[in-house]
Amino acid sequence: MTLEYIRYRISAPERRAAFERAYTDAAAWLDASPYCLGYDLSHGVEEPERYVLRIEWTSQEDHEKGFRGGPHFPPFLESVRPFIGDIEEMRHYAPTPVHGSAGTPRQETLFEAVGGEDALRRLSGTFYTLVLADPVLAPVFTAFTPEHREHVAVWLAEVFGGPADFTERLGGHQALLRSHLGLSITEEQRARWMELMDQAVRRELPEDARLRRTVLEYFDWGTRIARGVSQSPAGTDLGDPGPTPRWGWDGERA
Repeated sequence: MTLEYIRYRISAPERRAAFERAYTDAAAWLDASPYCLGYDLSHGVEEPERYVLRIEWTSQEDHEKGFRGGPHFPPFLESVRPFIGDIEEMRHYAPTPVHGSAGTPRQETLFEAVGGEDALRRLSGTFYTLVLADPVLAPVFTAFTPEHREHVAVWLAEVFGGPADFTERLGGHQALLRSHLGLSITEEQRARWMELMDQAVRRELPEDARLRRTVLEYFDWGTRIARGVSQSPAGTDLGDPGPTPRWGWDGERA
């Protein structure tokens, strides 16, 4: 993940309301992008002319090439264009291990928060309906079977803290990785996969911004691993990849 900070100084009070309206419109294009994990716009208290926009991107490359090179950037830019001259800083930052959150930590697992296995089946079904109709991704799934949707739901249930049925019945982490061998997934296909999963998440998961962001962070992490494995030919010895990964509110858990 990469954090982008954009600092503005909007000196004229009459322009500040217009500035906030502009970002209200521009936010729709951040919401639509699979590369954007979250954002917030803060207003100075001691210095009301100052604003700080914080955007979480899946990576700096995804921001600079994926978002800026994709269909969501032109309308985003058009919304905020009148305020480009007010920018004082626009930089990327990497997170450090120093972090925390106030209040009571969320106690439920991601599996519980998404709504259990039924919700994950709906998510998988909606996603693969989109995938099989998509010209970029459909060729990757030429061997698709209806069981694939069920297997993905079972995998996600285990990863998100539910029953370990994928490990017990379907071959575990080794089987999941082997299924991607020889697919030669391109970065374009991975990015499109993320776009369609983002759509499915918005349709099927609860309207919980942190939950949706955490789930999409897992998919971004997982699709990068899958793409790497897919470059090796079928039958490659993967060695022991370890147990099925587990994903919590703060990312991968040991």
